[in-house]
Amino acid sequence: MITSAPVIRYLCMMKMTWQFLLCGLLIVGGHYLLIAQESSDPAARKVLQDMKAAYSKNTPMSYTLRMTVAVPEQEPTVTEGRLIQHGDKYTLDMGPQSWYCNGKTVWIYLKDQKEVQIHSAKGGEGSETFLTPQSILNRFDNGDYLYAMSGTGVENKQAVRYIDFKPRNRNDEFVKLRLSVASKKPEVVKFEAFSRDAVRYTLDLLAAAPVKTTDAQFVFDPKSVPGIYVEDLRID
Repeated sequence: MITSAPVIRYLCMMKMTWQFLLCGLLIVGGHYLLIAQESSDPAARKVLQDMKAAYSKNTPMSYTLRMTVAVPEQEPTVTEGRLIQHGDKYTLDMGPQSWYCNGKTVWIYLKDQKEVQIHSAKGGEGSETFLTPQSILNRFDNGDYLYAMSGTGVENKQAVRYIDFKPRNRNDEFVKLRLSVASKKPEVVKFEAFSRDAVRYTLDLLAAAPVKTTDAQFVFDPKSVPGIYVEDLRID
């Protein structure tokens, strides 16, 4: 039985500033490579630019996701879900939570609590989510991280290139981030984050395919859930 608390914590952390993901279990080689650098690796920057260009196309896409939260001395919590995205609109179903965004408003439906939180899409609590490939890549443009290519491997049965990220701020909650990029195309395969409290977060993008969408599917109607508690947190 998957409990909602780790998932809620994970999703909340993913949408704030970049206090994001995973553990004192550093992969030493990549970590020291990053520490030795004063600027980011041009080869890694080129890969990120190619991916950002690929994901900037306004094609509606469906992604199959798997999220793993690994807390020391506990069994990992695994949640699978589906993301549908069309530009700045998306729907996301991740076990105990469903998210809806029509580009202006974000609805976060907490199924177990029978509650929906409503936020402004721009500048509000729901304005950023790391569950979209675009939002992951956009975060790397803000100058807060040094990054470098750190080798190759296999993830989710795909050959990948690794890019490791180190926060410039030594007091950042997350000591390291790792992006796994498909070797033969500019696609995100896995995103990992390591926090100072030794929790490791992993987001696997298992499949992607074009999909048809309608405006209605990016809106959550509280009336569709009788007895639901509505918390409107919009400030504009």
